[in-house]
Amino acid sequence: MIRFNPLPVMSVFVILAFAVLLWLGRWQWERYEQKTAAAREPLAEMTLASYQPLPSGIQFVYGVRTDIREPGWRVFAPVQYGETVVFVDADFIVGVDAPNPDEVRVPATLRLGAPITGASIRPSPPAPLTLAPRPLQRLWFAIDLPAMGRNAGLDNVADYFIASAYVGADGRATANPFALAPGADALPPARHLGYAITWFGLAAVLLAIYFAYHITSGRLAFAPRRP
Repeated sequence: MIRFNPLPVMSVFVILAFAVLLWLGRWQWERYEQKTAAAREPLAEMTLASYQPLPSGIQFVYGVRTDIREPGWRVFAPVQYGETVVFVDADFIVGVDAPNPDEVRVPATLRLGAPITGASIRPSPPAPLTLAPRPLQRLWFAIDLPAMGRNAGLDNVADYFIASAYVGADGRATANPFALAPGADALPPARHLGYAITWFGLAAVLLAIYFAYHITSGRLAFAPRRP
C-alpha cells in the first residue's frame, strides 16, 4: 500500500518543469533525426558556364566556419546568368568587423570567367530571432535572396544560390563549409543527440529528486498490506 501526500506548490512546479524538459529533449531528438536523414541526401550540383559578374551587387552574410572555427562574412556575389541573376557564395572574409563594400572585389575566379560549380541551395526562411539586416552596409544575418536582390537593385533573382568552393590567397580551393542540405546547419547531428540525452536525463533527475524528497520527509511511504 502506498501513502502519498505531495506538496502542492512543489508538485505543480515539477510537473511544469518535467513537461518542458521532455519537450526540449523531443525537439533535439527530432533535429537529430532530421539532420541524420539530410546528411544521407546528396546536394544537387550546378555549373554556370556563361555568366557576367555584377560587382556593384555584392552582399555579405554573417556565418561561422566550422572548418577553421572562425566567424566572418560570406561574400555573395551576383552574376547575370541568362535572364536570371544568381547569387554565388564565393568567398569568406574572416572577422566580426563589417567589411567595407568599396574594398571588396568580385572573387578572382568569377572575374576570370571560369565555370562556377557548386551546390545549388534554396535557403530556409530566416528564423524568428535572427538579427535585423543592415541593408545600407549590405550586411545580412540570414540568407534572404529576394531582399538581397532588392537591396542591390537587381531583378529576376533566382530562389537558389550556388555554394562554390572558396579559393584562398595561395590559389587553393576549399570545399564550401556552408554547402548544407535544406534545414541543416553547421551543428553536427551528434550534438543534437547529446542535447536530447541531456534534457531527458535532467527530466529523470528531476523526478528522482522529487520522489526522494517526499520519501525522506515522510510524505511518500510504502506500507505493507495488512493480512
